[in-house]
Amino acid sequence: MDERIVGGIACVLAAVPAIVLGLRFRAGRNLEMIAGYQADRIRDKDGFGRFMGFWMLVIAALVIALGAGIALVPERHAHWLALGMVAAIQVPILRILLGA
Repeated sequence: MDERIVGGIACVLAAVPAIVLGLRFRAGRNLEMIAGYQADRIRDKDGFGRFMGFWMLVIAALVIALGAGIALVPERHAHWLALGMVAAIQVPILRILLGA
């Protein structure tokens, strides 16, 4: 099997835990898994769960897009794709850090 296909599959598999966590956070479950979460300091637990879950799903979607790009983009452009996707993933990470 081509190593680019394997890389793409690895990215998709790596995104599965983020999808599961994002969906669970959006449902208001497992919020205690979030670092620094203190239930007594959060006024709107449902809103906090939706916020964290949404951005986790955005990160998962970007990782899946990276995997698709690795598998499908010509090798001469792959390094630019990887660089761009890693930079794009920083946006939701910063949003989570600053918004939480």
